[in-house]
Amino acid sequence: MLAKSSRFRSISTLLIQRIVLLSLACLLLLGSLHAWVEFRLEQKNFERSMGRLADNSMRTLSVGLWDIDRYTVRDQVAWMAALPEVAHVHVKVYATGEKFMAGRDMADVPATVSVPILPPDGQEKPLGVLEIWANPQYFISLMVQSTMRVALGYALFTLLICVMVAWVMRRELRQPLSQIARFAAGLKPNQLATPLRLNRPQRGKPDEIDLVIQGFQQLQSDLRRYIDNLDQLVADRTQKLEELVDEVKRLSLMDALTGCFNRRALDERLPSELERSQRYRRPLSVAFVDVDHFKRINDEHGHGMGDMVLREVASRLQSSLRSQVDWVARYGGEEFLLVMPETAAHDALEIVGRVADLLRSTPVLVHGQVVEVTASFGIAQLRDGENMTNLLQRADSMVYQAKADGRNCARMAL
Repeated sequence: MLAKSSRFRSISTLLIQRIVLLSLACLLLLGSLHAWVEFRLEQKNFERSMGRLADNSMRTLSVGLWDIDRYTVRDQVAWMAALPEVAHVHVKVYATGEKFMAGRDMADVPATVSVPILPPDGQEKPLGVLEIWANPQYFISLMVQSTMRVALGYALFTLLICVMVAWVMRRELRQPLSQIARFAAGLKPNQLATPLRLNRPQRGKPDEIDLVIQGFQQLQSDLRRYIDNLDQLVADRTQKLEELVDEVKRLSLMDALTGCFNRRALDERLPSELERSQRYRRPLSVAFVDVDHFKRINDEHGHGMGDMVLREVASRLQSSLRSQVDWVARYGGEEFLLVMPETAAHDALEIVGRVADLLRSTPVLVHGQVVEVTASFGIAQLRDGENMTNLLQRADSMVYQAKADGRNCARMAL
């Protein structure tokens, strides 16, 4: 885009100005050359006319001097001097020394034509001499007229050429470029499919303007294809980003060791379960699971073995519950929380019983070592108007009761 302070200059106007300047230079050069040639031709013609004038007057002067007819000689000299191309005429008689003169004084300038006056009987001894001085003002006026004609002709020719060039420039260059500029300035991203068409006649062969149009159309096509690909690329990237966000969100809610939900997920999901249970008046039970003597497992087999036991316990808890309804969260350390929607406390007790049997009956086998695992369970069913804290406290108190009763058992809050 042009800066606001810059001044626009049309290419066609610039070309026309350059053509006019070159035409004027050519006019001066050719006019000068033509004027010089005309000067030389006029000069020769003028000299020939002086010679013809002398020849034409020679018979009258010869007879006049032979007959001593001074009036005739004087009249002839006066007639010649009266001609516009003649400035001065001088006739000198040898026999008497008499002189006949007419016209302006040209004593300081040599005669243009000097011709001896021979007698009419054919003798070679001249009777006198005829001298004619050409009129320089008349010659200059002839040259000025001739030069003006030439200059006027060249000026009209130059003007005609400039007018024709300006018309061609405007029609073939300025108008198409202006249309292209207006089309480009008004083109919007959603209008890239609009073709560029110019108001110019069809031609048999393409020119530079046609090449510009082809290039512009190719640019539109490339931009449209790029934008289409860009939209698809943005959609793909957005989908991948959403998948990454979902995965990050899922990972942020999962316990890295056991694959169960973590405390954060518990804090987000359990209130929703409580709200839905109370709204539809459906039962909801939770059960704390605390692995018995887990500190002893770590002490005897190491923390690596303890982590494997926790993963195995979590896997058995998840496999023992309804996959789409119940869920498990690691509450902390070796303690898990089972959340069982649509389940009353007695039904939860049966489920917990199966889980306890599974843990008790099948020891955990890790790297060839057998680890006996049992757990203590505390069950509580949600009461009307009860919040999450109270529900968890009641279930947690049942875990302590189970531990107090010797572990490897389940206790239920009524």
